[in-house]
Amino acid sequence: MAVRLAWNDGHDPKDLLEQDLFAALIPGPDGETFLELQTSFRPMAAQLEFGKTNFGFLAVRVAKAISGFFGGGTLTNSHGDVGEPALFGKTAIWMDYSGTQPGDKKEGITFFDHPTNPGHPTAWHVREDGWMGASTCLATPRTTTQNEPLTLRYLLHAHQGMLDAKREDEAFAAFAKRSPLSLLKAPAKHTAYAVRRI
Repeated sequence: MAVRLAWNDGHDPKDLLEQDLFAALIPGPDGETFLELQTSFRPMAAQLEFGKTNFGFLAVRVAKAISGFFGGGTLTNSHGDVGEPALFGKTAIWMDYSGTQPGDKKEGITFFDHPTNPGHPTAWHVREDGWMGASTCLATPRTTTQNEPLTLRYLLHAHQGMLDAKREDEAFAAFAKRSPLSLLKAPAKHTAYAVRRI
């Protein structure tokens, strides 16, 4: 999927910036799913600043049963640290939330930060109530310009079973090597567009 979105502040009819968003759904082994997301923010003015905040451009909220507070799930980062107090605001290349659903079904989701993202490895905004997000602007504001748009790449892995850190390290290594997505116009005899890696 590829879409172009416009941002405005609700008062001025002029757009503040454009956002190009790519999403690629990738089947994994044993019915698991990967979702790769790539987005670029390009301001209409020469530049635009995103201010400091705990929140970022992508976050995940897990099912109640998987959350630490409501269901006994576990938050773990790529360093092996566990739980909100040890993880909040700390940097890591990936973050995982795993737990047990009704029927004793163990599953989780791992959230990866791409090495090309500014500030990689990112700081994380996590909560025991089921939230994990990449905090792109936690330490400092981020400026996007027309010549150098702010581009971010993330990968989500919805997996069976509890966290397998070795498997997620391998998934990160594969993600790190993948080229970015781009939109190409189809040949003249077609009217569609195609998303591909550049």
